[in-house]
Amino acid sequence: MFDHRFLCAAESMGTVFECATHRPSTFGSNRSMRRAEWIHVVVFCFFGSLSWIRRLPGGRRARVTGLSAAGLGVTLTGAFLLPRLLPALAASVVRDWLPAALILIVYRQAGEFFLRVDQPLQNWLERFDERLVGPLLRWISRRRLRKWIGVYLELAYLLCYPMVPMSVGALYLLRLGSESDHFWSVVLIATYLSYGALPFLQTMPPRTRVEPWLEPLPPNPVRRFNLWILNGASIHANTFPSAHVAASAAAAMVFFQVAPLPVALLFGAIAAGIALGTFTGRYHFAADSIAGILVAVTVFLIVNGVEPRSNPNTVPIIAVNGDRGARLSDRLSRLH
Repeated sequence: MFDHRFLCAAESMGTVFECATHRPSTFGSNRSMRRAEWIHVVVFCFFGSLSWIRRLPGGRRARVTGLSAAGLGVTLTGAFLLPRLLPALAASVVRDWLPAALILIVYRQAGEFFLRVDQPLQNWLERFDERLVGPLLRWISRRRLRKWIGVYLELAYLLCYPMVPMSVGALYLLRLGSESDHFWSVVLIATYLSYGALPFLQTMPPRTRVEPWLEPLPPNPVRRFNLWILNGASIHANTFPSAHVAASAAAAMVFFQVAPLPVALLFGAIAAGIALGTFTGRYHFAADSIAGILVAVTVFLIVNGVEPRSNPNTVPIIAVNGDRGARLSDRLSRLH
């Protein structure tokens, strides 16, 4: 790892490296609020305020308020305190990954607002699936390879959990860490629009309902594992639109924008599998998945329409003189 003491000591062949210390004038961009951090400030304020406007049991209101305070504290600590405590590159890396943890806090907050089923919406979603998903599942259940098709669909759904952190890791491997804030801008807005709808559009997931028309696929270990995760970690409510589909579709579209085509196609295939697996496994309704894709596309287009493509916040600034210094600076940026 390179630190500022090493860079300050590096001086040879007429090349002078001027150390970029933690002065605001030098690292101002690394200390400024990123778009992803502003999104979290808005979202935590939204849910915290909504908990006092909507009629919630006292315990739920306290939990939402406490989670909002915790989320705001973590977000502002990452934005303003970490750059003072850690080397610039280390602070930037932490801020790149922090949204992956904060998503879980927002998910829990949204779940606290679920009070009762919106029966007209629930009935409409079930009727829509009976017409659209019923024939598809009947066709699959009569195929000779139905067991393996079921395993594939369950594996596809399982990937909804690592999809987002896996995407950030891929950006690093591709030396595209400077795109992380743009990535999070698209993914977070698409995801949080889905979570933000839950207090107003409240339904139960289809896996918890009796569906007389359903011809379920043969059980398999992957499905049992998925159900085990949901039983232990889910908020036991349905999000319309599907946040899993919105997040994975948004991530895939960013990869089509910034990554090599083979990588983009891989993430696109994963996102398509997640969208299909969510409703064939009855984890979501088909309309949830369709709405999630529409939300992701809309957010992607809007963000790219209003957001400059350059991203100065994620790569630390190192002032250098001379060609050798420029090459070292480029190598340090590529580490990120």
